[in-house]
Amino acid sequence: MANGQKHLRQAIEPSAFRISLSKGNGRPLFMQLHEQIVDRIAAGELTAGARLPPVRRLAQQLGINHMTVAKAYKDLAEAGFVEGRAGGGTHVRAPYGTGSRRGRGSEPQSAGPLLSERLYELSRAPGVISFTTNYPAPDSECAKEFETCLQSVVADGLSPYFAYDPPNGRIGFRRAIAEYLARGGLTAAPEDVIVTSGAQQAIDLVVRLLVPHGSPVIVERPSYYGVINALRGVGARILEVPLEADGMEIEKLEAHLARHRPRLIYTNPTFQNPTGVTTSIEKRRSILALARKHGVAILEDDHNSELRFSGSPVPSIRSLSEPGDNVFFVRGFGKVFLPGTRLGYVVAPPHARRPLLALKAHSDLHTTGIMQEAMARFLTRKNYPKFLERMKRAYAAKQRKVISSLTAGMPPGTLIGNPDGGLSLWVTLPEGTEVSELYYRAVRRGVAFVAGEVFYASHVNARTLRVSFGLLGDDVLEEGVARLCSVAKDLMRPRSAPSPIYT
Repeated sequence: MANGQKHLRQAIEPSAFRISLSKGNGRPLFMQLHEQIVDRIAAGELTAGARLPPVRRLAQQLGINHMTVAKAYKDLAEAGFVEGRAGGGTHVRAPYGTGSRRGRGSEPQSAGPLLSERLYELSRAPGVISFTTNYPAPDSECAKEFETCLQSVVADGLSPYFAYDPPNGRIGFRRAIAEYLARGGLTAAPEDVIVTSGAQQAIDLVVRLLVPHGSPVIVERPSYYGVINALRGVGARILEVPLEADGMEIEKLEAHLARHRPRLIYTNPTFQNPTGVTTSIEKRRSILALARKHGVAILEDDHNSELRFSGSPVPSIRSLSEPGDNVFFVRGFGKVFLPGTRLGYVVAPPHARRPLLALKAHSDLHTTGIMQEAMARFLTRKNYPKFLERMKRAYAAKQRKVISSLTAGMPPGTLIGNPDGGLSLWVTLPEGTEVSELYYRAVRRGVAFVAGEVFYASHVNARTLRVSFGLLGDDVLEEGVARLCSVAKDLMRPRSAPSPIYT
């Protein structure tokens, strides 16, 4: 290989590229190739301007499908590591190449399009039926009610909202939140509540408060990609605990706590994103007891527990906690009532309020007062229970339709989740398939989903995907599932497999 300190104008010969792929380590081949090229760039072996081997020649050298190499190159380009140039060829981009070595699987935090941008674009692409949205379309009466509240704020005069608000939020809104939580069995005083710009900001603030660079943190496997990104942003060492049908594997959790002394346990215990798993009350108590024993904080992400279609509600970990427990409870209104309002909050332990407020003030000073006041009036009118009941009936019917259609149409051996609520299903393809191939074929066929790889911090299950039905009308649900099933069947060779299993 040519000296890594000078620009390479000729393409590197595949035989000199020193790539070693393994088909038995559980990671997709395109991801292994992606990571090894990133390692070469991070170590300075490939500098800005270096031209990577042509796709087909590298594929031939490695004995893999050329589409696998093409996908690795495409992902590298989207992450900002390489670029295509006029006249042909894929070249390493500046400025990556001489900085500190990145960990495997990591990406530059600001390069390339974000997943949220990709999902936004796909969901609005002409002709694409997009199963990517894990939030609901607002109930029409609910939206009208909020519009009335917003108009009343304007009619009363906007001058009070042209000054900065306190970083913890308007007192009227925090009181309304505390009352809303009490109806669901969680007792919190208004001073416990810090208003944020959506639940994602609340997660980010707690992570920044509790997790110094390099500190270990426990998450579920798989887990919400928003928390994985937040943890990577602070350089956390992410420890994954496998999810079972009733929540985290407690023995693995206890082993991590004893061995690694983590700073935080993150859990999304009700209709977990992405799997839909609901943690049992027994395991919630176990998680709380272990956190108490080891002196570890819990970040409980309760994103849409209100959208329960069957079964009995399970108390939140925060509501099971005692005064000395270090539990942070995070929620937003966008995943249930009014997407796009960007209103969330964190219920914090007393000792954490002041430092969280300092971080909030450094982040954006305060959340918009007009929207806070409108939402406070919306909650105070107390009409939301009837909106919620209507939404639950509608989305329960959608869920049944999607599960039924997937069961009838997906290849034998496909595992399809059947959660008690929420707006997503977790699907695992039969052995021998990879979602990466399905994804690009599906988009070309006019249907999109979220590939499961983004929900893993490591050891990706390459056969998983999330199918979300939040914004889809009944008129396109069946057509969208039919397209997805058709692509999946085309991808599969005939094989014998067991019947689908529901989790």
